[in-house]
Amino acid sequence: MKRTRKSGFTLVELMVVAVIVAILAAVAIPLMSGNKRRAMATEAEAALGSIRTALRAMYAETKAYNRDPNGGTILAGTSCTNIPGVTAEDLEGKYFKAGDYTIRSIGVTTYEIQAAGSTGDVAGVTIILNQDGQFTRQGL
Repeated sequence: MKRTRKSGFTLVELMVVAVIVAILAAVAIPLMSGNKRRAMATEAEAALGSIRTALRAMYAETKAYNRDPNGGTILAGTSCTNIPGVTAEDLEGKYFKAGDYTIRSIGVTTYEIQAAGSTGDVAGVTIILNQDGQFTRQGL
């Protein structure tokens, strides 16, 4: 009597593979979602860079970050659209809206501008940029 050998995987082998795939998914999914929020935050970083450029141009003309070329004073706590050269359309993005950008503090030689996500996937994300180009990121 000749026995034929059946080919295939045993149930134990299939269960081991399923467990390995489940472990990999449990590790990868949280990492991917964190990367998604960081990727969305780059929109705010780019807009903050545009605001920084406008502030530098203003400083070159007036030797102060808080005075515009027309003699007006820019105050902390106001919208970044009060900076000459920055409009609401410049700051309107897919994840961060124009109202999410504010001036935290501003003086003759220093400033901090902030982007605070208010809706959707970026709610709770805050990015702050100062005059030295240093970013502070929270909620990522």
